[in-house]
Amino acid sequence: MSMGRASTPMASPDALPSFSIITPSLNQHRFLRVCVASVEMQGYPTVEQIVIDGGSADGTREFLGHCSDVVSYWQSEPDRGQSHALNIALSRASGAWIGWQNADDVYLPGALWQVARAITLHPKGDVVVGDTLLIDDQGLPMGTIGVCPVAARRWLEGFWPYNQSVFFRRSLLERVGRIDETLRLHMDTDLLARVAQLDPPVVYLEAALGAHRKHAGAKTISGADDPASRVERELLEQRYGRRLWPDGRLARMAHRLRSHLVRVRTFGLGSLVGRLAQRSGRSSRAVVMVP
Repeated sequence: MSMGRASTPMASPDALPSFSIITPSLNQHRFLRVCVASVEMQGYPTVEQIVIDGGSADGTREFLGHCSDVVSYWQSEPDRGQSHALNIALSRASGAWIGWQNADDVYLPGALWQVARAITLHPKGDVVVGDTLLIDDQGLPMGTIGVCPVAARRWLEGFWPYNQSVFFRRSLLERVGRIDETLRLHMDTDLLARVAQLDPPVVYLEAALGAHRKHAGAKTISGADDPASRVERELLEQRYGRRLWPDGRLARMAHRLRSHLVRVRTFGLGSLVGRLAQRSGRSSRAVVMVP
């Protein structure tokens, strides 16, 4: 996937919301380079990227050593896993807004500017969410996952946004608390569930903000049939006292249909056409806040 530098609207940096992008990494050098570049190419003046690497042996440390003008803070040493790395990064974050982008994923051109615009339009929002582009190992588009614009409390019904395209107000995450370091695979769902329990106002954009890379080494693929994944899912469903993912083929189909209907009611029929056209990296046609 090629990424040109995003156009940078003229605005005083003091008037723009500040962002901290937190990135956990372990032996993802070939993808991390693209992830870091995707933040740099935003051309956004008030953003910091924090990379916490678990002591990779694939050239990551050497790469980060040459990124001082792009990566605000980094470390490369053994840690207790991805959740621990995320907590370290959060403790270092100074931006008013937090984005979590894994080392093998990327932001699309103009994403931060679109989020900044959404924040300006809806200053009471505590979360900003967009669609997510799916890309393959080489960065080629595979499709788009359209977010379902529902109240945050309804995420618990399985309408989970993808972390690649979610931004949280830092003060909200401070209320939610740290990432659960006992979780290896579904720490993102647990974090979103705790946010959902607070039911903050969410701003939804009808545009893809980030891209999720599907590749052989990705946890979402290698962990799909992992017994540890099933154990964590069962643990979380017990923790929150409900089913958090649709179970079975028919349930998943019905869930997708409900999501499409909510999306059409919110954004209009054009939203489906927009997804087919993969309107990534462009100005969104609709920005709505769901209280």
